[in-house]
Amino acid sequence: MESGKINYFERTDSEHHRDFIELHSHCALCGTVLELQHVVDHQTCEIKEEARCPECEVRTRAKIHTLN
Repeated sequence: MESGKINYFERTDSEHHRDFIELHSHCALCGTVLELQHVVDHQTCEIKEEARCPECEVRTRAKIHTLN
């Protein structure tokens, strides 16, 4: 795997898919690949996902996912 290159498991044959993935995988300010952090809370059955830019140190999103 090349350094800085992202391997995708999603369909990337469509330009719309590639644009969407690029938008959500890179910093909107500087274009750096975002770092994702996942924290599992077993009591509430939730996973907290945070994306941040290692260059700008900007948190770009925080989502909570409920486990079934």
